[in-house]
Amino acid sequence: MIPHFNSKLEFLTFLSTECIRNMKKIELNHPQAIEIHNAYESTLNYLAKTEEASGGCHLISAMLHILLTEQGIENELVIGEVEDYEANTQFSHSWVEIDGEIFDPAIMHTLDGNVHPPVYNGVKLTLEPLTMEYGVSKDKDALDRDAKHLLDKSVTAYLDAIKDYGYPKNFLWDEILKAGIGIMGFTNLSRLRKKYDTHYRVLKTKGIESKGDL
Repeated sequence: MIPHFNSKLEFLTFLSTECIRNMKKIELNHPQAIEIHNAYESTLNYLAKTEEASGGCHLISAMLHILLTEQGIENELVIGEVEDYEANTQFSHSWVEIDGEIFDPAIMHTLDGNVHPPVYNGVKLTLEPLTMEYGVSKDKDALDRDAKHLLDKSVTAYLDAIKDYGYPKNFLWDEILKAGIGIMGFTNLSRLRKKYDTHYRVLKTKGIESKGDL
């Protein structure tokens, strides 16, 4: 029987719980598999419980990138076009890759209001066939305006820019620290700002990956 949900957040919480269970069924051949699992689970839980995170793929991917990097896990923060063959749509999106495999919690709650199963180590967490292809465009011109704007912004510049919308400068950093409780421990925000001011998104296109200043 399909449960009844009183709100989308209730459904997202249910879905994330089921997906977290399924993560244990997916083989992850990495020396820090437990740390990757914990970072992804924390990010997924944040997304499921935060209504404002709808369509926030650029924040969610940056959050996962930082939680992984702070644990010494090499990963790439990626941006590009995603094609959803099931819905026959294409859209600009951000995600994380580890050893070339896709880790995408943010796809669960996209800007158009649709709910998709998150992707973990290249596998849809409902354990169904993946119906999306990542990095399908030929160049950056296919990106929407916001995505193009991010190509020249460091992670720090992107997170600090929230002040331009009337929020405190630390607002997004505080959200990341909140999601990372138990993972990052005590950390100095000035250190994080300096460190991630040299981190940029990687543009993924058909057969091409480019970094920074495109």
